[in-house]
Amino acid sequence: MDAGEIFAEPLLDLGSQDEALAGILTPRSALGAAKVGVTAQFLERADEYHRAYLNVEYWRFLLDKALTVAGPPADPALIIDIGSGSGNSVIPLAERFPNARIVATDISPQLLAILRDFLRSGAEGTQRFSLVCVDAASARYNEDVADLAVGAAILHHVLDPARVLSACQRALKPGGWAIFFEPFEAGNTIVRITYQRILAQASEGEKTTAAMRLLERMVADYTVRARPKTDPIFRDLDDKWMFTRTYFERIKAEQGWASLVTYALNVAPNLLRNQAEVHLKLGAQLPPSSLPEWAWSIIDETDAGLSDDLRQEWALEAAVMLKKATPNRSTSPQ
Repeated sequence: MDAGEIFAEPLLDLGSQDEALAGILTPRSALGAAKVGVTAQFLERADEYHRAYLNVEYWRFLLDKALTVAGPPADPALIIDIGSGSGNSVIPLAERFPNARIVATDISPQLLAILRDFLRSGAEGTQRFSLVCVDAASARYNEDVADLAVGAAILHHVLDPARVLSACQRALKPGGWAIFFEPFEAGNTIVRITYQRILAQASEGEKTTAAMRLLERMVADYTVRARPKTDPIFRDLDDKWMFTRTYFERIKAEQGWASLVTYALNVAPNLLRNQAEVHLKLGAQLPPSSLPEWAWSIIDETDAGLSDDLRQEWALEAAVMLKKATPNRSTSPQ
C-alpha cells in the first residue's frame, strides 16, 4: 500500500538508518527528531511492554461494541490506527474489515517492528498495511482520506490530546468516526480514595509489603495526574491524563465535530475489585492474596455502595467517539 497518499509530507523508510527497522516508514520531518513525552517503556523496553500488555481478545471485544454503537462503515477503504503499539487494535480491525487498508502509526519504531514481524508471519503479510513511525500529535495527514480512526488507550499517553484529535478530524472523510478508549477521572478518583482509606488503616508492618507500596505508588500517580498539564513533569511520565466528558465536549465544540458519544467500559458490580487485581498483576506481578482480607473488605464495601447508574456515570475507563461533520448541502432553488 502506498502510504504516501495518506500523509501530507514525504515518507522515508527507517531501514535506511537501521536494518532492523526496514519496512517502517516515517515522515521526513520526524527523521532524527527527539521523542518528547515518551519513555523507555515504549522504546528500549518495547519487548517487555509487548509481553505485558498485548491482549488482542480484550481489544476485539471493546472494538466490536464501539463499532456497533457508532454504526460501522460497511466496507471502509482506509483505517488509520493511532498508537498501534504491537497490534492490540490493528489485528482485530484487520479481521473485522478484511478489505480495508490499514495505516498503523506509533511513536515507537521498536513496537512497530514487533507488529511488522507478526504481520509478515501471516498469510497475507504486510500487503494492505503501512507502518508509520510518527508522533500522533504531529502527524500531518491529507484531508478526507480515511473512513475510520481508532486509538486503543493512546490519548492519555500524549502531551496534547487535542492535537491528536484535530489530526484525526483532518484525515477523516465527512461522517467518519474517531474511536478511542481512555481512563476517566471520576472512576479513578473512587479508586484513589479507596486506596487512601486502606493505607490509612494499614499497620506500619503492612505498609512495608509490596502490595501496599504499590497502592502508595498508585495514589501518588493519581495525584500527579491531577496537576496542570503545563507541568514539565509530564514529559517524563507514561500516563499523563485522566479525562472527563466535559473535556471532550470542549474539544467537540472547539474543533467542530458533529457528534460525541461516551460510555463506560467493563461496568460490573465488582468493578473496584477487578481494577485492584489488575493493578496488582500489571503493576507488581502480585496475586490478589498479597493484600490482606481486611483491605479487600474495604474494596468490596465500596463496590457495594455504588449503584449501576453511578458506575456508568463515574467510569474508570470509557469509549470516546467523535463523528466528523458532513457539510450542509444547500437546497436547489425552486
